[in-house]
Amino acid sequence: MKKLFLLTLLISSGAWANAPYKATTECQFDYDDFNFCSKVNVAKYKNALKTQKPNFNQKYILLNLSSSPKIFRFIALDTKNGLALPLRDGILGFKDKKGDLTGKPPVIQYSVNNSLLCTQGSIFAYRDDYDNVKTCYSIQDNEYSEYGKEFTRSDTPVSIN
Repeated sequence: MKKLFLLTLLISSGAWANAPYKATTECQFDYDDFNFCSKVNVAKYKNALKTQKPNFNQKYILLNLSSSPKIFRFIALDTKNGLALPLRDGILGFKDKKGDLTGKPPVIQYSVNNSLLCTQGSIFAYRDDYDNVKTCYSIQDNEYSEYGKEFTRSDTPVSIN
């Protein structure tokens, strides 16, 4: 009986173990000063992989790295291989006709059983900004990436005004 209990304990504890941090697939995007490979951010990845269960697309931990409550900077941590896949877009709330933030935060939807991160609000990336749009993102294969994966838009932003 003790052997069966010990075996069950070992199997069940191993099922939730995440891989240790391996690498970040992209440290900085063109003309973006946000550093996904900073010591502070890498420490966050290591801690999340040690302490959290997947919350996105079955095997990823989705983290918001921004220190500002008005901006979201997401990274997806692969719990199977330890890769950190940053999202190029910064996500903001809604804007008025002048382009100023209204104070209404973005709507952000994702789950452990869904492969899409969907947002409503404004997004920014170098030469690729959209105000008041619905956009979805996913982890996609990229044969040109060193690690073969990227976290990117899965569709064109659609206006919600």
